Order: sequence, then structure tokens, then C-alpha cells
Amino acid sequence: MNPPSGGPIMSIEDDRTFHLERAAQCRRMAEEATDQSVRNLHEQLARFHEAEARREAPQLADEEGRA
Repeated sequence: MNPPSGGPIMSIEDDRTFHLERAAQCRRMAEEATDQSVRNLHEQLARFHEAEARREAPQLADEEGRA
């Protein structure tokens, strides 16, 4: 994984944790939104972050198997 220029290198577990936390945050924001279109957008973002976290899970399992 290539970090943004000058940014810290995140481990796969850090990346996965980030996406799971963002998914939860997006869901809270969806619940609080009064506009249905905004709720839908937050829910879409939550699903995206969950998918990214799942995408990281196989890589994490591979790394743990090598340790």
C-alpha cells in the first residue's frame, strides 16, 4: 500500500480498523440526518467502508499465517 505523500504508513489492521470505525460513524450520521437523501448517502458510505474492511481481511489473514 502506498501512503499519501509524506503520510504515515498504515498497517492492514490499522486500515481495516479505520474503515470499520468510519462505517459506524457513517451509520450514526445516517440515523441523525433529517433528509432522506442525506441518510441514503451516509448509508452508502457505510457500505463502502465495510466493503473496504472486508477487502483487507484476507490480506490480514495471509500476513498472520506467515508470522
